Amino acid sequence: MTTYYTADKIFTGQDETTFATAFAVEDGHFTWVGEARDLPSGVDVVVLNGPVLPGFLDVHTHATLVANFVNAVACTVPVVTDIPSLIAALRAHPNTGAGASTWIEGWGYDESKLAEHRTPTRHDLDLVSTTQPVYVQRSDCHSGICNTKALELAGIDASTPDPEGAAFGREADGVTPNGILIEHGANQRVLQAKGSAGFDADARALAATTRHFAERGIVGITDMFCIPTRYDHRDLFRAAQQEGLRQSARIYYDFATIQVHPIRPIIEQDKAGRVAVAGIKLFADGAISNRTGWMRTPYKGSSNECGMSTAPTSLMQAALSYAREYGLQIAFHAMGDRAIESLVDFFGDLDPWLTDVPSVRIEHASIMDPALIQRIYEARMNFGVVTNVDFLYAEYDSYSENLTESQLACAYPVRDEFDVLENLALASDCPATTWADPDDVFMSIHAAVNRTAYNGAPINHAQAITVEQAVLLYTGKARTLLDFPQLGSIEPGKEASFITVSQDIFSEPTELIKDTVVTNTWIQGDSIYCRA
Repeated sequence: MTTYYTADKIFTGQDETTFATAFAVEDGHFTWVGEARDLPSGVDVVVLNGPVLPGFLDVHTHATLVANFVNAVACTVPVVTDIPSLIAALRAHPNTGAGASTWIEGWGYDESKLAEHRTPTRHDLDLVSTTQPVYVQRSDCHSGICNTKALELAGIDASTPDPEGAAFGREADGVTPNGILIEHGANQRVLQAKGSAGFDADARALAATTRHFAERGIVGITDMFCIPTRYDHRDLFRAAQQEGLRQSARIYYDFATIQVHPIRPIIEQDKAGRVAVAGIKLFADGAISNRTGWMRTPYKGSSNECGMSTAPTSLMQAALSYAREYGLQIAFHAMGDRAIESLVDFFGDLDPWLTDVPSVRIEHASIMDPALIQRIYEARMNFGVVTNVDFLYAEYDSYSENLTESQLACAYPVRDEFDVLENLALASDCPATTWADPDDVFMSIHAAVNRTAYNGAPINHAQAITVEQAVLLYTGKARTLLDFPQLGSIEPGKEASFITVSQDIFSEPTELIKDTVVTNTWIQGDSIYCRA
């Protein structure tokens, strides 16, 4: 049965200029798109209130982390502004007092946004509890903090060596752990001690994210950091699909983990369908907010502090061999310009092994000058770039504190990237953003269009793009980054996954974009979310 829909404005996501006022849906797919005046006479019509957009694609998010944070408290602005309010937020966690084996968890702290401008330690978190483990993940999801009890459960003491490429914070004596967990290796030590509620419970929690993503208009998701130490995420996502996960999902395994904990071979069937394996994930550096992003020139106020490199040539070569063998993408976290440059140096002159999508993705791409963008464009390798101007919007304080004027001028140059690069997308990296609602797409679009930070500070207005271009980077252009061929646009043959929004972002003043909300979300022609 064919259902006809009309709306005053339908942005099709095919390009910057193609709009419509009507479409038809049959068996979960668009069968016709055009003008309301051309509808067959006498047919029943569903009139949609508000502008219509293709459902959004968040091509860099962390679905299993989103599921985990259902049971964690927000430790970021505006809820938390100093260490006492962080302690108060954690004390209010429903798990407080539940027993010695029950964890109290939080997410999103950023020391640059705390009044004390320091990272909380175990001594601060011991004020939450000395009998229950307490853990808070930093906004970048690379680092964290925990209390003394959590250190004990993780077996971290003065004799514990720092993990490769990571570190345990130490007291003034230089040996006693202080509860600060720097980068993934240290963070994962505590997360592994926490464990999980079990496969079935984790699958149900992942399925429950359907509503979270639908509320934000997101119909295509990724998990960009799957760590298969407890079970394979192919199995987890498929079980979640059986439990009601409606979004299309793409899985990226942490390459460092699968070298230690090998997964079963990836076959062609694993790379197709609504839940599919897409690639492997590696890290070329750390983060700008804690000065571990690898920069060409020193950070502000320093003569030699340029961050850290975390992807030696041997690791890149191993990833290349694995990706070629199984026909997978390689996605590299790379924030600093030197980290990005190192990827172009290694991969740039190699032949791509994938044809429909980029073989190598550069995630975040925080600092890039025009010459580096041009090198990516001219490379033999088919690179894709996923950028996060929402970081600069939400974390302006740490960026302005850490970057020199010339470095800040090259931060998230979306205008230059849009003009030059074919494979480009905006994404959230949720929950690794210091913001209470980190995958609010309209916050990201607002930042890309207005180029002002959350506090009104300008963030290089010359790099602003239009509303239509920003929406494309979450829809029609975003699908060029990975295998979402049925999503991202409203056109015949594509999956009928679309949304309505609360205001016409294409004609309203751009400063109002951030106030936009999703009013309805459809996936495969089914209405799965309606805002009350």
